[in-house]
Amino acid sequence: MPSSERLSRFQLARLILIQEIRGLLAAPALWIMLIIVSLLVGYSFIQAVELFSQASRTAKSFPELASGMNPMEGIFVPTFGAYYLTETLLLPFVAIRIIGLDKQSGALKLLLQLRLPPLSLCGIKLAAMGIVWLLSLLPALLVLVFWHHLGGHIYPPEIAVLFAGHGLYSLAVVTIAMFAATISDSLPTAAMICLAVTLGSWVLDFAAGGQSGALEILGSLSLTGMLRQFEGGLLSTTLIAAFLSLSLLFFLLTAIWLHPGRRSAFKLRNSLMVLLALGGLLAGASLAPRYVDLTENRKHSFNPADARALRQLDKTLTITIHLDPQDSRFLDLEHDLLAKLKRCVPKLELHYAATGSTGLFSAAKIDNYGLIEYEYNGRQDQSYSNSQNEILSIIYHLAGMRVTSEPVPIYRGYPLVADARSNRWWFYLILPLFFLGIGIPGCRGKW
Repeated sequence: MPSSERLSRFQLARLILIQEIRGLLAAPALWIMLIIVSLLVGYSFIQAVELFSQASRTAKSFPELASGMNPMEGIFVPTFGAYYLTETLLLPFVAIRIIGLDKQSGALKLLLQLRLPPLSLCGIKLAAMGIVWLLSLLPALLVLVFWHHLGGHIYPPEIAVLFAGHGLYSLAVVTIAMFAATISDSLPTAAMICLAVTLGSWVLDFAAGGQSGALEILGSLSLTGMLRQFEGGLLSTTLIAAFLSLSLLFFLLTAIWLHPGRRSAFKLRNSLMVLLALGGLLAGASLAPRYVDLTENRKHSFNPADARALRQLDKTLTITIHLDPQDSRFLDLEHDLLAKLKRCVPKLELHYAATGSTGLFSAAKIDNYGLIEYEYNGRQDQSYSNSQNEILSIIYHLAGMRVTSEPVPIYRGYPLVADARSNRWWFYLILPLFFLGIGIPGCRGKW
């Protein structure tokens, strides 16, 4: 490498980036992860196509069921579940190397003596990890090609949101791994710290299922919960800001704590400043959230006429629900109609009345169990129905509005009976051999 004094900062950064990429490509952990990704994605895709085909046979016999045959929910989300597993369990072992090995070998001290600040060094390492991460998308691209070849339907906006969600999730995992490697003295310790965060996020999301209150909010803000909302095809500025803020937080903490010669007081003070600044930015972004429904069937949206009418409600709409949080009716209401109302009604208050029920199969101890009460501008109404049409009618009656729905295209679904087993050799043999063929020469002596 030429002398660093003769190189511009850009040239020096480019050389370090190339060296970082070479180091990652020479890591056996990367190629093992890619092989596992190929196997898991292939198995998930073949199983998803088989289940989708079984449901499609019924849908073709009963056309009214065809609208439920959504390739996004039936094919791509289950297939990308393989990516969630590898991003959660395997990606940290690759990411911690970009800092952990430099610390162990002493190369980090040499890098810090170059004319690049720690922030730039961290950015270069993150860019190298991002470039290498693109290799893991090869099985996903094959899934799109094979599904299209089978005659399956692909709606690009939904796929774009799915890729964006997994990209943001991976970015968060990588920055957490970088910070864990920075503050720990060994790679196993760094891996345990990162896995504690990612698996803890999964446990939190699992525990929050069917719950309400603070636990539900924490579950929706966990890494797993935020990724699930991207899988639903709903683009939210709040979620994007949350992912980016979390990633930026750990990235900046890595840059602050990277230099071993800095005093702990300096690191703690700057860490606190970064935490407060990003917390303020995230709080500001959550005050004025924006949502874009990119699903083809518009499942997250009301009819355009209804959405405009609900946004015009200038008084507080109060809804009191007498249902247990684990009741299936409550879950349907919470994840469908109430979620839409939260995105449309400017002033919405939801009250969850005590039901006297203590478990999933407990009997309610109140006579008005299942009742939903509505109040707007001093007027009140109530109903036991959780039908969207009836609830909207009650709200419009209380507000003194008459709304006529606009004609919108009817989503008829895309049932397809297909067999993807002929593609299994691409995922089970060809891609793994391809990754082995590239990885073995560079990893010689490191396996």
